[in-house]
This record gives sequence, structure tokens and C-alpha cells, in this order.
Amino acid sequence: MLRLQHVTFSCEEPTRVADFWATLLDYETAAAGDSRLATDPRGEGTRLLFNRMPKSPTIELPMHLDVNVPDREAELARVLELGGRLVETKSHSVGDLEEKWTVMRDPEGNGFCIQSPPSALPHRYIGNVAFSCAEPQYLGRFWANALDWPDEEIDQGFLQQLRDAGMDERELTSFYATRPPDGGRPRFLFQRRERSRPASYPIHLDFATDDREAEVERLTRAGASVVETKAGTTIPFTVMRDPDGNPFCVG
Repeated sequence: MLRLQHVTFSCEEPTRVADFWATLLDYETAAAGDSRLATDPRGEGTRLLFNRMPKSPTIELPMHLDVNVPDREAELARVLELGGRLVETKSHSVGDLEEKWTVMRDPEGNGFCIQSPPSALPHRYIGNVAFSCAEPQYLGRFWANALDWPDEEIDQGFLQQLRDAGMDERELTSFYATRPPDGGRPRFLFQRRERSRPASYPIHLDFATDDREAEVERLTRAGASVVETKAGTTIPFTVMRDPDGNPFCVG
């Protein structure tokens, strides 16, 4: 099965972007060849890799990170001081239920969200790798099967609250989530939203596996497609696209 190695950013200035994200998440940075790697010193969070690679400018990223923080408003001021940019703060209410999040951009324009969910930990961390797509249930189940992760159970009482508040039944399929079976992070979240389809994606996912060729064959049968196989610095890796066209690498 696939194991998430890191979220990879295509950058014009890898050191600048790596330093921003490392400070944002209280990570540590190190050189990784000509790239930069940001790692959680607690050994819990997702690693981030920053490569000097071409990318297409886009407003609606097909994939972005949701950063969970103890205090969203305090964090907003901090992110601005670090060189991030504010896009907007959004809220969504259904009956008595309300959530609020702030959309921001890093120094090279990559969008991300900061939020303070009720169950947030006392430190900053990547809560979600969020996918914007047309069919969240379909794409989400592809990734759940690819990673051998279970569907995230949704409390039926919560769903009934949404129905009682007047939410259209069709909107209950507008999102899907899966997370590691041990309850680890990050969660993969799939939402029905507009998205761009850039020629060169600003962010992609890198995975490790024990048998790359077998995994590529398995994922292709499941609906992914192969772009190319490259030599890599230490091992070969295969560039693929999921059923929605999002690129990822298997090494």
C-alpha cells in the first residue's frame, strides 16, 4: 500500500517558502539535495518538500492544506507577520451549527486555510489535505482504497441536525473524508468545489511503497493513469494522476 512521504511544493524560491511553512508549523528545515525539507520535530506531522520546479499560476487550487490552530484570529495576525497574505474569512451556518475559517496565501501564492475546530490540539498542525472536486464520494473512495484507509465515520446525529436545519439531502454527499486507521494525520478531505486544472500543479503528493511496479499496476486498475517513470536521485519513481487528474508520485 501507499505511505505518504511528503506534500511537495513547486517553488521559485524553495528556501523562502520552506522557511515560511516551517515557522508557521513550528517545523525544522534541512537541505535535501537542491531542495528543502521541513519536518515536525515531534515526529507527528506531515513532512513538506520544496522543489525548484515550474508551476502554473492558479487561484482555485485543486489541492490545499488546512492548518488547525488553537486560536484562528491570533494566528491570522501571526501569519501576516510571517509574510502570508489574507484572502478572506468565510463562515458557513446551518441552523445552530457554524464553522469559520480564513483563506490565506503563502509567499508564492499557494492557498491554505487556518481554522480552529472544536477538537484542535494545543499546537499548530496540518489537519487536512483538502481536494476540490466534482464527485467527492468517488474521488475520496479511490484514495481510501489506494491508502487502505477507512471512511471517516460521520455521526448520524450530526447528519440529522443538518437535515433538521433544512440542508438539501444531496448536499450530504458534497464531502467525504478518510484518515489513517490509527487516527493519525493528516485526514484527506474531499469537497465539491470549483477548481483549476493547471498545466503544472503547485502542490502534489509523494508516496513510498514496498513494490512500486505492483502499486502502479494496482492504482491503474483502480482508475489512475501513468504519466511517466523517472530515475530519481536514489530510486526510480512513477508520476501518476488520480481519476480527477491530480498528479502524485509513487517511489
